[in-house]
Amino acid sequence: MRDSTSGPIISRYVMSAFSRSQANARVPRQKPDDMRTVATARIALSVQYASRFAYLPFGPVDIRADSAEWYGYTDLIPYNKAPSMLDVIVQMHEIIYKEAFNEKTCRSLLDIDEEGIVQTMLSLPGRYACFVINGQYAYDANSEYGDTGYRGLGYAETPINDLDVIEIFCFPESVGLDYYTYFMKPDGGWARLGEVAPGEPITLRHEGFLFAFGGPFEHEDRIERRMVAPMVGSQLAFVDADTLNLVDLAGAKTDEDGLATFTFYEPGDYYVTAYGGVTSRAKANVSLPWMPFVVR
Repeated sequence: MRDSTSGPIISRYVMSAFSRSQANARVPRQKPDDMRTVATARIALSVQYASRFAYLPFGPVDIRADSAEWYGYTDLIPYNKAPSMLDVIVQMHEIIYKEAFNEKTCRSLLDIDEEGIVQTMLSLPGRYACFVINGQYAYDANSEYGDTGYRGLGYAETPINDLDVIEIFCFPESVGLDYYTYFMKPDGGWARLGEVAPGEPITLRHEGFLFAFGGPFEHEDRIERRMVAPMVGSQLAFVDADTLNLVDLAGAKTDEDGLATFTFYEPGDYYVTAYGGVTSRAKANVSLPWMPFVVR
């Protein structure tokens, strides 16, 4: 394992976000008079495409409520209220592509149709791009809760707040049976941040739910409707901070209950993930979970 001096250190802000820097990629510009007051939000952001990470939050990202509009995209949230998920996905492209994402190239890298559906993301097919905020599907809490849960929210109508942990993932070959996955503690609690000593055994449960259909449901209803399942046969790994490649954790493969145990022997900051797990649905894609660990 790498030691604590060989890669980025996870910032205290990101640690705070997970228990509840990456500099902003935007270059400040002079705003028109009608955009003088612009809301911002500082978030932790991850991006993955076709089961490969494109970005992980070693530091916070500052999101501006006018980011989408600079490139001709339009959201439904006033500038002075809050940034939107559309602002997030625009700045995500700024962060990853830097100067290559500009007013001339933006539509070839990020294309959104008139209905607010992402057609192209990271220059690749993006129709099945999804986002998760603080481990939850974005929904209208004032809508009626029924057989399909709450009404889900799109990119243009989802507000973003400080300390939000935002995950974006996409499967270009999706057939609508994708699972959003995450880590649980063996006792059933949600696991988002680990602080352990070198040599201390760690046990996690890799679990997920059918995202397209089960997203707006409450967790208990997902369980009752059999939308939640352990990921069997997942290989746990940590993410190389420089390349974002996955490095297997020896002997850490989930059993039939989704449980696996591993140990870090060297101090450092790590992101742990899991891949290769299967569900009862043969054509289901499985998102990569991720969890920060500080080993001291």
